[in-house]
Amino acid sequence: MIHSDPNNVLSGWLPAHNPCSSSWFGVTCYLGRVTQLDLTSAALAADSISFDTFSSLELLSSLKLSSNNFTLTNSTSLLRLPPSLQHLHLHSTGLTGPFPSSFLTSHPNLLQLDLSHNNLTTPTAESSSFIPSSLQFLDLSDNNFTGPITSLLQITSPTPSLIHMDLSKNHLVGTIPTFISNCTSLQTLNLSFNLLSSSIPPSLLAQLRALQHLDLSHNHLTGWIPSDLHEACGSLLEIKLSFNNISGSIPDSLSSCSYLQLLDLSTNNISGPFPDSILQTLGSLETLLLSSNLISGQFPPSLSYCKNLKVADFSSNRFSGTFPPDICPGASSLQELRLPDNLISGPIPAQLSRCSKLKAIDFSLNYLNGSIPPELGDLENLEQVIAWFNGLEGGIPPELGKCRNLKDLILNNNHLSGPIPVELFGCSNLEWISLTSNEISGQIPNQVGLLPRLAVLQLANNSLSGEIPPELGNCSSLVWLDLNSNKLTGEIPPRLGRQLGSKALTAIPSGSTIVFVRNVGNSCKGVGGLLEFAGIRPERLLQIPTLKSCDFTRLYSGPVLSLFTQYQTLEYLDLSYNELRGKIPDEFGNMMALQVLELSHNRLSGEIPASLGQLKNLGVFDASHNRLQGEIPDSFSNLSFLVQIDLSNNELTGQIPQLGQLSTLPATQYANNPGLCGVPLPECRLIMSSSSNQDAASRGASRRSSSKASTWANSVVLGVLISVASVCILVVWAIAMRVRHKEAQEAKMLQSLQASHAATTWKIEKEKEPLSINVATFQRNLRKLKFSQLIEATNGFSGESMIGCGGFGEVFKATLKDGSCVAIKKLIRLSCQGDREFMAEMETLGKIKHRNLVPLLGYCKVGEERLLVYEYMPFGSLEEVLHGRRHTKGGADVLTWEERKKIARGAAKGLCFLHHNCIPHIIHRDMKSSNVLLDKEMEARVSDFGMARLISALDTHLSVSTLAGTPGYVPPEYYQSFRCTAKGDVYSLGVVLLELVTGKRPTDKEDFGDTNLVGWVKMMVRQGKQIEVIDPDLLPTQVRGSKDNHDHQQQQEEEEDEEKEAGEEVKEMVRYLEITLQCVDDFPSKRPNMLQVVAMLRELNITS
Repeated sequence: MIHSDPNNVLSGWLPAHNPCSSSWFGVTCYLGRVTQLDLTSAALAADSISFDTFSSLELLSSLKLSSNNFTLTNSTSLLRLPPSLQHLHLHSTGLTGPFPSSFLTSHPNLLQLDLSHNNLTTPTAESSSFIPSSLQFLDLSDNNFTGPITSLLQITSPTPSLIHMDLSKNHLVGTIPTFISNCTSLQTLNLSFNLLSSSIPPSLLAQLRALQHLDLSHNHLTGWIPSDLHEACGSLLEIKLSFNNISGSIPDSLSSCSYLQLLDLSTNNISGPFPDSILQTLGSLETLLLSSNLISGQFPPSLSYCKNLKVADFSSNRFSGTFPPDICPGASSLQELRLPDNLISGPIPAQLSRCSKLKAIDFSLNYLNGSIPPELGDLENLEQVIAWFNGLEGGIPPELGKCRNLKDLILNNNHLSGPIPVELFGCSNLEWISLTSNEISGQIPNQVGLLPRLAVLQLANNSLSGEIPPELGNCSSLVWLDLNSNKLTGEIPPRLGRQLGSKALTAIPSGSTIVFVRNVGNSCKGVGGLLEFAGIRPERLLQIPTLKSCDFTRLYSGPVLSLFTQYQTLEYLDLSYNELRGKIPDEFGNMMALQVLELSHNRLSGEIPASLGQLKNLGVFDASHNRLQGEIPDSFSNLSFLVQIDLSNNELTGQIPQLGQLSTLPATQYANNPGLCGVPLPECRLIMSSSSNQDAASRGASRRSSSKASTWANSVVLGVLISVASVCILVVWAIAMRVRHKEAQEAKMLQSLQASHAATTWKIEKEKEPLSINVATFQRNLRKLKFSQLIEATNGFSGESMIGCGGFGEVFKATLKDGSCVAIKKLIRLSCQGDREFMAEMETLGKIKHRNLVPLLGYCKVGEERLLVYEYMPFGSLEEVLHGRRHTKGGADVLTWEERKKIARGAAKGLCFLHHNCIPHIIHRDMKSSNVLLDKEMEARVSDFGMARLISALDTHLSVSTLAGTPGYVPPEYYQSFRCTAKGDVYSLGVVLLELVTGKRPTDKEDFGDTNLVGWVKMMVRQGKQIEVIDPDLLPTQVRGSKDNHDHQQQQEEEEDEEKEAGEEVKEMVRYLEITLQCVDDFPSKRPNMLQVVAMLRELNITS
């Protein structure tokens, strides 16, 4: 039943009027009988539709209802459509359930069938559908078909009429059936984005001589490219075989494909040299994509024969030798030339300037040498010059300033020298300039302020001198400024702290693929840097010589994302390792989006501006090794997202602010400030008492003339003191011996533990410097368990007792002497950790109590090992239950919809308590399905809360993946940020909620390709296919098409009742889906808070 018609297309559909009258929109008649109905993209909405009403239209030849908002359409009702149909277009109409195997045979007149973008599944009957000989167009793409293609379709005889077959974006497995070769007139064959395996059948292409478009990409195909490809090459326009496991060499027979326009063989295992003769005959070729293979040999000079070639991508291969100088003017249409991550040597040829249409050149990660040819300045369309990590020498040609369309100039890690040419800043479209790690000298030109679109400026690790130009403050799009490790002098320009309004920025920079490499050790200067990484394998990061010497971590790799700042200011500022003097400008407090402020190793003086306490987004602040004076401003207590601060080696005085984060950070971050005191440094009164002791010593010299009586009394007192001291020494010695005996026992026990069948390793060494986390106290007293008790309870921490291993440590099941069953988490070993702070940490975390949180019952410490004792959860984690590794409470393999709603509500309530009832609020940082545990009542309990903050505080050298979440759950803004937020937790919970309703994991290349669960769901919803994302196990049986055999009238009545009941439940699932999509909105400001999430889930009437 249609319940929404926003365009009023059905306003003229009145029962009293003849359907063949002009008032009935979309209806075509012949001799007073309806023959065609076309309501494509009419924006109609309905909970469900039935095709029963069309069964009486005996002359209906065309039915087109594609792209409307139909929530649920039962697939079995397709059989009620009249057999006279010739054109049936039901793209995106909510079709759900098995595709009727008899549908094609019962409609023998079909010419065109489009059922794409629905939720159809493979027929339940043993027989598959036989394609009628009249069918010309078949599109079943983007459904949920599983199994081999033969279980869906069969062709037993030649089918000369079929010209288009599209089965892409399903879950089809097995081999490509040879019966497709019976479709001798086939022009388009698309089987991409499936799970097909084995090799491409040679006979397939030999028979399909009319084939124009072949797409087998994104499968699991193996073997070689068929050598008899030339049989089908007479008409082929496109060949797409990317993202498979195809091996072998490129066959010479490709040279017969003289009409070929697109050849995509990227991301395979193709090896051997590229046949130079192939390109000599491919004059029509426009796109050549060979990236991410193992192709070797010389770069093909025959590229010059491809006069229509626009895009040539040879990224991540093993091409060697020099780049041929004469590919142009032959390849006069060339726009993109990408050769990163190869073995190309020699100079960049000046003749490349003959390729007059070139827009992008990428030679990164090669062995180029020589100078950059000035002739490149003649390429007036040039937008990208990317050649980082080569051996380029000489100066940057001023002639590049003639490239007025230039956006990206990325030449870091070469041997370039000389000044930055002023002419370069005439390219007003520049967005990204990276000249880091060269030998560039001179001053930064003032003309840099003429670049309104400049977003990233990286000039670190050069020999730049002079002052920082104040004109940089005019770069209204600048968000990333890295000038570290130069010889810059003078004061920091206050204009860098400009705040130009609340206009949202777009991207840094648009259309790029980036990697942010963060230095986490001291072996390399600066915080890190951005790299343009398009077409390069991620593992190559570990093989880059200059990066191998750094202790680094890759924080983000992927397409650049929109910035999520509300303010148009710098986000990343690194001025460290220079010779800057003067004060830190007060204006820096206006940079509301600033996340990284690196000012270390300069000559800065004066006080730290209190205005910096306004930087709510600041995550990293390093001003160490300067001459800063005064106190740390109390306003720094407001920096709630600060995860790293270093103020060591200055002249700071006074007490470290005890509110906020500062007192929870390592003492080393405040070292070598003689006048600084307070946690984590010694208390301020101890420092004051040392000066008082000096005054007392001077006053004691005046008492030498005391009387003999006083001397005698003093002697008596002294004797008493000596006696008391002796007793105290004995007591201390006894206590020390007892402690030493206890430690020896534990060490002996641990040695035997390591030598036995323990499932983990142990270490006892002197504890290092500790940290703690500030959490308000609640109402639970912890039991201080003995290490020996835990060894006994876990049978020596044996492999049989281990029940899990997560990002924060290993988990064991243990039964204590009182009979209670608990879980013991052995924390990952930390680099800086102590007793008092750790115990204080546990005491506070242990007092956090809520029905939907896993309570901390106790803890134990020995050496450098730290163990936490939690309440045991018998049903394990949601991840285990949802994805089939554990049974539910009733022993079932699948969670019901009611159980999933209950779990969703529980997890939300637990996270809500952390966000809104703890003071200060706790951000989980690693919310995921494996951190949602299920108790004996299948109630959700959030675990590992507080762990990410504890670990990040105790060890700043852990990988970012540990600190910032788990892939698939990480919100997009974390990829550009050094801070975690409550809205980030909401996003991660949204992913868990999506897991519950879809039954899918957050990342699965087979299901989602290059995207993830969130991206896939958003794409499906945009296409109006909400039902298709729902876990098929949740859909009622009649929706999945399993019915008993009843007489027609009884069956019809039961189906109507079942459809009504199913529709209500499905509508609830769709509403649930809408809630989850709010949680995973790309923009944090648009996500609800946890109070709102709990309220929305409560509206679903979840059964408690």
